[in-house]
Amino acid sequence: MTVTISDSVPLYSEGTFDEHIQELATYLARGRSDEDRTTFIRPFVDALLPKEGRAAFDESQEARREVLQLVLERTTGIGEGSEREVEGFFNLLVAYVLHDFPDPTAPIEALINAIVSAKKAPVIKYRLLSNIFNATPRSSPLRLKTYTALLKLASTHDEMDVLHLHKAEVDKWLDEWDIDVEDRAAFCKSIADALVKAGQPSKAYPYLILRAQILPTTSPNAEKALIEVIVDGLRLTSIFNFEPILALPNITFVQEHCLFKLLKIFMGRGLSQYQAWLAEHEGELSSYDLDKVALDKKMRLITLTALASKNVGKEVPYAEIAQAIQVPENEVESWVIQTIRAKLILGKLNQPTRTFVVIKSTTRHFTPDDWETLDRRLTAWKDAVLEVLQVVTAARKKVPSSGGGGGGGGHAAAT
Repeated sequence: MTVTISDSVPLYSEGTFDEHIQELATYLARGRSDEDRTTFIRPFVDALLPKEGRAAFDESQEARREVLQLVLERTTGIGEGSEREVEGFFNLLVAYVLHDFPDPTAPIEALINAIVSAKKAPVIKYRLLSNIFNATPRSSPLRLKTYTALLKLASTHDEMDVLHLHKAEVDKWLDEWDIDVEDRAAFCKSIADALVKAGQPSKAYPYLILRAQILPTTSPNAEKALIEVIVDGLRLTSIFNFEPILALPNITFVQEHCLFKLLKIFMGRGLSQYQAWLAEHEGELSSYDLDKVALDKKMRLITLTALASKNVGKEVPYAEIAQAIQVPENEVESWVIQTIRAKLILGKLNQPTRTFVVIKSTTRHFTPDDWETLDRRLTAWKDAVLEVLQVVTAARKKVPSSGGGGGGGGHAAAT
């Protein structure tokens, strides 16, 4: 099943309030004996009878709320019926709650709990919860509560893919929902945790970035969020671009932290600086569940990439690569291949000359030197293009133009 999330939709069915309550009560009474069913329905029948001093149901939300409260109190699960009947019951009840309760938070939360705790297959639960999400106004905090329940349900059953989460959509929700920054950040963390549990840590990473971006420095969770995103950036084998972390508005809040200093080394320094950091802080790695062997490998890949970025279009000797990443020369080819597989560089190994021809390379962090290098390359490219144009122009001038002559006939130019 795919969970469908959309804007709020009308869910009322045809009929009067009295008729709807009778339908809801009859549904709830299913599975009971005849005697129990009569006893169960009696309070609903009594509640619908005209009462002195009470306004008619079509004129008073308060009168309707009294009866709806009776239905809510007896809705302790999903009930018995086909999926269509179950869905119809909850759609109708939710529609009335949202329409007639000034603050529908408590009754909607009760319905969410009834759905989640029911001993039914998760498929129908996904549908009921997504219907509640769609029925609530786009700015309602109830959307957060409903989607959080959906998220926990999908995570519990290892079915995160049914949610089809997209960060752009989450960004839009966070802008729309009337919730505070702590709730926004907590929601991002819950998504990240669920994705990690599902074995998708790379997909979780952007939500940790978003969480750290949302929290102000005044938040008690700000420092923790920033450190967690730094740790994940260093740990994940697929992350080599640390610019999103450095661009966080509050990143200077942790600039004295040893892990921030390690991040800066990964962004713009080399193995010698990395080893100096390890000499002083290696004991900190286990505290953050960071693996030294994995970090060593990542640092070598980044160092090789930095070397390649300075030599695009050139041949780099194996000996120079070995010296840069501090490995024996006979291991250079293996490291180059690993760096290519990480999509950091592109090139060709020339075994006879023991060189690596660099075709393309990424850049870890654009420094003033990088901009100067780029400017030189663009200038060289422009000069080369101008030379080609000059050659083409000169060649064209040497070719006689075609056209008709005067008098009796024209002469075609020989080619």
